[in-house]
Amino acid sequence: MTDAGRVVFSDDGAGAPRRRAASALCFVLLAALDARPLPAHDIVDPDTVRTIVAMTDAAAARVKSAAGSPAEAEAMFTLGMTQVEATAILNRDLAAHNGKLTFHGETLQKELDLRHLAPTFDDAIGRYRLPRASLEQAFNLAPQTQKAFHARFELLKAGFYESFVLDPFALVGMSVDDLDRQIGEAKALAAIAANADDAEEAAFIYAIDLARAARLSAKPDEARAYADKARDALAAFAKSYPESLRAASVALILKTLGEQ
Repeated sequence: MTDAGRVVFSDDGAGAPRRRAASALCFVLLAALDARPLPAHDIVDPDTVRTIVAMTDAAAARVKSAAGSPAEAEAMFTLGMTQVEATAILNRDLAAHNGKLTFHGETLQKELDLRHLAPTFDDAIGRYRLPRASLEQAFNLAPQTQKAFHARFELLKAGFYESFVLDPFALVGMSVDDLDRQIGEAKALAAIAANADDAEEAAFIYAIDLARAARLSAKPDEARAYADKARDALAAFAKSYPESLRAASVALILKTLGEQ
């Protein structure tokens, strides 16, 4: 079905199928932000703060000493991955405490901020966004290394999971052009993933982003092309990963994606 040139989801007149698809997908996406269960006690304790701050200081010092040398790319990667961990911890702390950091979470954020290495909180998505500069530099300095792949993969995941709040089909902080670039990156990374888990996640992002592009494109021909690719990618994912938690939401989106 099309609407003003856009491919839309089949509907019962009240938008129920599309809402069910978006709800199911949102559940999977939010679960994927951190597969570990959230404990009732504080996620961030004094030892966590000391460990993350020490890791950050060591990584930053290594970046400074390696500047201009062959070791700079690896040093940048290490700092970037430290920021990945810090961002994940702060977001888990938020999620476990109704969107507010605990005392130790605030302490960690403030310590990182003093070093100009803290993630930025985005009111639009209600989470901290991953600082990208270190990982981007690591990739640019040594684009053919395995660490460059890992850097690209972390950036892909951040771009995807930070681009929505509750409805994955409503972009937040991302343009349609950004989405198109992300589709290309997801496809590339799915083909060269280092392990099965990374391959699955990259293939999932690729398929979902195609469905999003089909829904959001204002150009009829472009929307149809995206929809065709989305159907192929969603079907391929469901066939390749039938036991995955993601497979159910993929199957629902595939079912509700309107036929041309």
